[in-house]
Amino acid sequence: MSPPSPKLALALALVAPLAVALPEDRSQPIQLEASRGQLDQKTGVSVYEGNVIISQGSMRLNADTATVYVKDSSFQRMEAVGNPVNLRYKPSADKPEIQGTSKRVEYDVGTSQVVMSGSARLVQGQDVFTGERIEYDLKNDVVRARGAGNNGRIQFTIQPRNPDGAPAAAPRKP
Repeated sequence: MSPPSPKLALALALVAPLAVALPEDRSQPIQLEASRGQLDQKTGVSVYEGNVIISQGSMRLNADTATVYVKDSSFQRMEAVGNPVNLRYKPSADKPEIQGTSKRVEYDVGTSQVVMSGSARLVQGQDVFTGERIEYDLKNDVVRARGAGNNGRIQFTIQPRNPDGAPAAAPRKP
């Protein structure tokens, strides 16, 4: 296998801010796999298609298509589309892994916001958030959800915690 082209290497280097996860993840190499890819240096847009996998340390994103936007050699945002897009990462050593699925995932570096839309589901430990749209503020660790339409509903399932902060034991089945 030949080494990646300088353009592809630049595109991969610009995806680095995607990994908002364990501190040691940020020093890990970024791996990107896809069936096809295109980088337009004039517009700063690169598009990857066909079983796209982006990983760095504990962070992993799987999608059908991922579009990365770069301005002034700086990663600005990413959009991933799939049926579904799967996202997982471990935000810190003391928190359980986050797993998300939706039809679309958008990540904005400047605001540290992840927006999942289209049958969105976000799971952390035993806590589950579902809705048509879930917004996750990575910087402030805040989740917001919306249902579809005027009568759309969201669901949150938050498990009780023990005094030590650990999830309470699951109820026993008879």
